[in-house]
Amino acid sequence: LPKLTKIAGFEWGSGFYINPTPPEEAAKYLREAKI
Repeated sequence: LPKLTKIAGFEWGSGFYINPTPPEEAAKYLREAKI
C-alpha cells in the first residue's frame, strides 16, 4: 500500500497507519453508507 505521510509516533506505537482523508470525502462516504 502506498504511504501518503511519514510514519509518526502513533504509527510506531500502535502499528496502525493513518491515511488522511479530506472532510468532504469522509462526509460523502458516510452519507452514502447503508445502515
